[in-house]
Order: sequence, then C-alpha cells, then structure tokens
Amino acid sequence: MNEIISEIINTIKGSSTLLETELALETVFQRITQELLSTAFKQIDLELLHDYKEQGYEIDSVPNRTLQLTFGTLEFARHRMRKKGEKSVIPFDKAVGLKPRIRQSPLVEMKAAKIASDGTYRKAEEAIDLLTSFSLSHTTIHTITQKVGETIQEWTETAPLQDDRPLKEKKKIPVLFIEGDGLMLTKGKEKKRPEIHRVQFHEGVEYKGKQKRPVLINSKMFESTVSSKEAFRRASLWLENIYDIRQTIVISNSDGGSGYDKDKFHQIIGKCQQHEHFRDAYHVNEKIKQRMYFDKIMEKKMRHAVRTYDFNLVETIIATTESRIKRNDEKAKEYKEELSKLKAYLERNWASLKPLKMRDLPINKGIGVCESNHRPYSYRMKRQGRGFSAKGTGNVAAIISARKNGTFLKALTDKTPELLAELQPEFKGAVRAALKKSKYRPSIGVKIGRVANYGSSSSPMGQLQKLFS
Repeated sequence: MNEIISEIINTIKGSSTLLETELALETVFQRITQELLSTAFKQIDLELLHDYKEQGYEIDSVPNRTLQLTFGTLEFARHRMRKKGEKSVIPFDKAVGLKPRIRQSPLVEMKAAKIASDGTYRKAEEAIDLLTSFSLSHTTIHTITQKVGETIQEWTETAPLQDDRPLKEKKKIPVLFIEGDGLMLTKGKEKKRPEIHRVQFHEGVEYKGKQKRPVLINSKMFESTVSSKEAFRRASLWLENIYDIRQTIVISNSDGGSGYDKDKFHQIIGKCQQHEHFRDAYHVNEKIKQRMYFDKIMEKKMRHAVRTYDFNLVETIIATTESRIKRNDEKAKEYKEELSKLKAYLERNWASLKPLKMRDLPINKGIGVCESNHRPYSYRMKRQGRGFSAKGTGNVAAIISARKNGTFLKALTDKTPELLAELQPEFKGAVRAALKKSKYRPSIGVKIGRVANYGSSSSPMGQLQKLFS
C-alpha cells in the first residue's frame, strides 16, 4: 500500500497541470487495478486446482485470457486441467461462469447496448472510447446490441406467461389509458420501409419538479416490426398479467390508421367497467387541413365545429364550402370529392370525436401521449442517413422499450445464462482459502535491547550478565 501511495504522490509531483495529473493517474489506477485483480485471480485459480488433482486431473497448460471489464482490459492466466477419458476443463472459468470465446463481461455488453440504443453505433464507439479505459469497435457494438435486443424480445414474450398469480392479487385501478400508433422509418435496407408498431398503456399523468414536467404513471410500452396485431398481442399479455380491469374505465386513443381501430383496442381489453375510445385530435385536424386545403377560411371554421362537437354545423360548413367553389374552376370536381371524403370520415368517426370534457369521465387529461413518445425511437432511427432492416429495427426498439419500462436489467438477468451464473461453491471455498493465506502481520523491524541488571553480581541476572560481557 505504501508503494502505491508513493507512486501516486510521485505522479502528482511530476505533473504540471491538473489535466496532466488526472490523465497520468488514470493510467496508474488502471494498471494498479489490473495488477491487483490479476494477482487475486491467480491465487484463487491455484486454490481451485486442489480438488481437481484429487479427482485425478493433471495440469495441461496455463493459457492467458483477455476480458473487457468496465474498469479496463484485464489479461490473466489460469490453469487448464486434463484427465484421461474426460474433456479438458478450466476450473477458474467454470467456477466463475465465463463462457469460451467471450471477450466482454456481461456488464460491458449491457452498457454498450444501452449507449447504442440512444445513438448510432459509431457514436457509441466514440463514447465508450472517451469515457472508459477500453474500446469496442462499432461492429462489435452492433453485434452486442442485436444479441441483447433479441434476448429482450424473447423475454417480453415469455415473462408474463410464467406469472400464475390469481386474479384477486392483480392491480385494480379506476382508469387505464391505452394508445396505439405506427412509426414509419424514412429509410430501410429492404424494399419495404420498416415500420414500428407501438402500443402503450399508463394510469394517468402526474407533474414533477419545479417545472411541473408531465410524467406518465406506470407507463408500459410495447412494439413490433411485424404488425400492429403483434404489438397489440404483446401489450395484452402484460395488461392481463398486471391488472384486473373489471371495475376499470379504459380510455383508448388512436389516429384511426390501419390496424388501430376501436375494435382492436376492445379485443385486448376484454371485460371492463366502461370503454371510451377517442380519435386523436391532431390527426383529425390534419385530415381537415388535407381535405379543405383550397379554402382556408372554411377550414378554420370546420376545426371549430369538430372541436365543439356540432355535426349540424359540420354539415352546414360542408355545404357552404361547396357553394364557394367556382363552377368554372378546373379543379371544382376534385374539391367536391375532397369534401365528400371529409364528410364520410367525420361521420364514420363521429362517436370517437366527442371531446373529453363532454364525456362523463373522472379525468380531464392523459390522452394523446403516444405520438410524443415516438421520440426515443424516431431520434435513434430516423433521418440519420442510415438504413435499418425490420429485424434490426425490432431489436433496437425492444431495448428502448425495456429501458422505458424499467425491465431492461430484469429481462437480461432472466434470459442470459452468463448473467444468471452463480459463483460455484468451489470458487467461494477457494476465495476463503486464498484470504486465509494472504493474512500477514506487518513487520516492525529488528528489536535492539540489553540485559538490565539492577542487582548484585551474585544474583541470577548478575551471573547471566557475566556470561555476555
């Protein structure tokens, strides 16, 4: 310990600036950590050999292994044991749970996948290189991310099926919000552009912090690049797993796109106290804008008529707008067709257009959040000049959803064997043995003294002094 402290002091003394000091100490601490951990591994490895030798194993070789850990790259040696008629075994790897040909620790893989779900693989490479004492190539990060994403998707499918809690133990809430929408990526590696189909549910909105930032209560997000039906199926598994909604008012919201009609929500809800469906106001206004682009004045009045939920006024505005179209206008027929389509759209969805404040519900906010929650996905996978396959999109989206749901670590520890691998009893025994051998008493140097004689020369002590003098 004194040597380490002396080295740190000399390093500080030999540096001229704080930046230079920190860079130098970073290297020192990395080397010291690696040396200490390598030495500890060596002692534990030697203790593990005893049991194998008693079973008839002999030392075959002492190969090195390099492992990327969060605090640096560690190279250490351990023994390979061989017994006639048996496969060779490396006691240390077996006891710790290290798989062959794995260069990154489970924690490194988890953190790399997290970083890659927020930015490009090259940016993740730069971040790891900047903030850690090791490096991973962008291709390695891509491989890790895809593996982690596949694991999370598999866990999302199977975890709720393994919970056999009775219905009476499941959560009961007064109101539950469910929304669904699709996110089309701008570029793909395949002919058809990948689309992320998303379904999410939550229990309401609360406001946190001084800025009164809105936060969804117990929000859960589910996605699929296969179809909206698949996304709804995943959401239904978790909905059934978490809640008992027989006495719950369920409020659903969507833009009415293909696969997101009211009946799709009703299918996953099942029996509940009441189901109220809304057509997303933003998309309704966009539809009005799209159909009435040729008459801005009447377009504004139409939005007001829908907002006040007055269908008679809607019909009056349609008729008025049609009368304002000039007969000699070469696009008159096209304009009338647009008005006809708009009227049919409003008639078809009129029940879902009724404003929240006009319905007898115990809430006044909480719908229309699915669109804004596209951001973690769109920021990662849209408008970056990069193409995604449907499979790759699904894996990255699964990581983003798991992080938002707070199930990222749970999914990996449940499904990844190396994360579940417990330290074997023989490993713990070897650690205890190494600890016993490593205990020592610090040296206090050579003691110097003399035989004191405060009595007569005829006394026993006087006679002993005569022998030494």
